[in-house]
Amino acid sequence: MPTLDSSPLTVRLAAVATLEADDLARWNDLAEHAVEPNVFYGPDFLVPTAAHFDTGRTLRLVIVEADGSWLAVMPYEMVPANRRWPHRHASNDGPILNQFTSFGLPLLREHDLRRSVTGLVRALRRFSHELGGSIEMAFVSGDGPGGAALQQAFADQGARLHVWGGDERAAVRFAEVDAPEPLGYLPRSRAKAVRRRARRLTEALGAPADLDALSLDPLDDPAAFLAFELETWKADPDRDGPGFSRLRQGPEWFSDVFAAHAAKGRATLVALRPAGETLYMAAFLRSGSTLFAWYDEYSESWAQYAPGVLGRLLTVRRFAADTDLDLLDSCMHPSLYPDQNELYPSRLRTVSFTAALGRWPGQLLLREIVALGHGRRALARRVRAARGSRGDRARPGEVRQGAGSGS
Repeated sequence: MPTLDSSPLTVRLAAVATLEADDLARWNDLAEHAVEPNVFYGPDFLVPTAAHFDTGRTLRLVIVEADGSWLAVMPYEMVPANRRWPHRHASNDGPILNQFTSFGLPLLREHDLRRSVTGLVRALRRFSHELGGSIEMAFVSGDGPGGAALQQAFADQGARLHVWGGDERAAVRFAEVDAPEPLGYLPRSRAKAVRRRARRLTEALGAPADLDALSLDPLDDPAAFLAFELETWKADPDRDGPGFSRLRQGPEWFSDVFAAHAAKGRATLVALRPAGETLYMAAFLRSGSTLFAWYDEYSESWAQYAPGVLGRLLTVRRFAADTDLDLLDSCMHPSLYPDQNELYPSRLRTVSFTAALGRWPGQLLLREIVALGHGRRALARRVRAARGSRGDRARPGEVRQGAGSGS
C-alpha cells in the first residue's frame, strides 16, 4: 500500500451541506492537525453555518486528499465582478464567510505542508473555469508557516498574485506575557487609567475597589449570552447592531456552533459580574493551542466605566494562566477598533490577495488590473499634490497653518 506521502492526490469541489459522515471525519482530522489552526474553517463551525444560512448550497470547499486523508481545505463562495476581477469569481470573503469568519488561511496538513499547499494551488488552477478564473483570499496569515508556504506555492507554479490588503491585528502570544503580572505590558498611563476606572466601578457597585479583585466567571449556557445581548446596542436595529438576535436563525446558529465546540472542550463563555451585576460577556472558540475571541458584548448602563476594556484585559489575565495555550487571536479588525487593539501586547500580520488561476489570459488580465490600480493611485497623488500646490499660494490676509499643527 502506498504511503500518504507517495499516494496520488485527488481534488474536488463540494458544497458543505452535501458532505457525508466520512468526509466530516476526515475534515475534522485535518482541522486538528493543521499547520496553523483556523477554527472558522473547521466542520464544527462551517457545517452549522451552512445548515442555518446556506439554503442555496453556495458555501463550497476546494478539497485536496490522498489515501483517504484530507490534506487541504479552502472554503469559498462565488461573488460578482469587482475592481479586483471583472468577472464572477471565487472568494473566501463572500456574503456568508465575510459575516461569520475572521481568519482566512486554508486548513493545511502540518506534517505534509509542502504537498498540501502545492496540491491546493494545483486544484485551484485545475478548477479555474468553475472558480471564475481567480480566487480572492482575505485575511490570510502573513507571518505564519501556512501563509508563507501558500504564497510560495503560488509563486512556484507561476500564478500571479495581486496583494491588496494587509493588517496587523491584536493578539496575545502568551510566551510574551509575564505570568506574575500579565497586564504589565500596558503603558503606564493606560494602566493607571484602567485601574482608576475599575476603582470607580467597584465603588459604584459596592464591590472590592481594585482591578486585581475583579475576575471573569465561567458560564456553560449560551442562552445566557444571547439574553445579555438583548440588553446591548448590538441588538438595536436603529443602530444597525450586529447581534445574532437580529439574524433569522442567528440564536440557533450561535447555540449550535457553541455546542459543537463545547462537546470537545473547545468553547468558553465568561462574564464580568461584580456584585451580581453583569457588565461584560465573551465567547471563545479553540482550535489546537490557539484561542479565537469569537464574540463579546458589554452593558451600556455601565459604559462610563469601560466594562469592555476591563473585560478584555481580564481575558488576557485569565487565559495567560492556561499553559496549553500559545496564542489568543482577538479577531478584531485593526482599523475599525484601533483603541481596543492597544489592549493586547502582540500582533498578527494578515495579508489579502487575489490569485489569477488560468495561465492565459488570466495572468495578463491580473497584471493589467494591478497596473491600472497603480495608475489610478498615481493620478490621485498628482491631483492631491496639485491641489496642495495651489493651496500654498496664500491669499492676502491669510495665514497658513503648519503641517504639524494637528488640525
